[in-house]
Amino acid sequence: MLETMGKYAAGRLSPFLKWAGGKGQLLETFEAYFPKSFGTYYEPFLGGGAVFFHLASKGRITKAVLSDLNKDLINCYVTVRDRLDELLERLKELQNHARDKEYFYEVVRPNFNKIELQTGSEGDVEKTALLFYLNKTCYNGLYRVNQKDEFNVPWGRYKNPAIYDESHLRAIQRILTQSGITVMCCDYHEATMNAGPNDFVYFDPPYQPVSSTANFTSYTPQSFGWGDQERLSQAYHELADRGCLLMLSNSPKVEKLYSPHTFRIERVRATRAISCVGNKRGPVQELLVLNYQRTDVKD
Repeated sequence: MLETMGKYAAGRLSPFLKWAGGKGQLLETFEAYFPKSFGTYYEPFLGGGAVFFHLASKGRITKAVLSDLNKDLINCYVTVRDRLDELLERLKELQNHARDKEYFYEVVRPNFNKIELQTGSEGDVEKTALLFYLNKTCYNGLYRVNQKDEFNVPWGRYKNPAIYDESHLRAIQRILTQSGITVMCCDYHEATMNAGPNDFVYFDPPYQPVSSTANFTSYTPQSFGWGDQERLSQAYHELADRGCLLMLSNSPKVEKLYSPHTFRIERVRATRAISCVGNKRGPVQELLVLNYQRTDVKD
């Protein structure tokens, strides 16, 4: 089983980046919905990885395939895993500029957008460090890019932001470097191609907007629209036929894609943690779709 270290003992490991749609607030609620046991864990819309880190902290994961289409995000995971000491040196330098609005706009954001990722290059560490800085100092910790794949979130006006926690990152590294953990930049089809009976796949895609004004899905330059939701539903059905254990989170708008006669449809209350309008970060209803019995209910 996977282990953690230091003050980040079992049950306390959390994401190292803030990410839209993060599930940290729902983990205790989700406990009643996770399967009691499973083989390999798959999370093809990884984001901040709150569910993975929660399950790993509790020693419930032996093997995992973690993936996302966002290459900047996956670069962060790989850098923390493979080049943490180099990353920490750079983060210490950037921390000195954490309250510098001019540095944000004139140095960090444009340099982040200029770096082309190349596996094993110095740019991998630098781009990760700059994303840490942006994530902790930009408005509401939002990751957003335009059609040119340029990060364009404004300054966040925080008084004294801490852009990293070394103890936390070393605990994260220890989790990611243990055998059986694979990190990939790919779509959900490629990520789950080897998933089989009793493997647990957790889908947390960009949510179908609940209204015409709540339409942020731009984690990558390509948005995730209704056609993508339909294709994801088809993949869900195919994985169910393979015998995988499946759990999907989304807005109630996608309920029509999942038959209650075939799957278990549940609703939980969540809080919208990232919104461009502060007074819209309130409670919302979230849909869960399962193809197995929840652990606290008996047939």
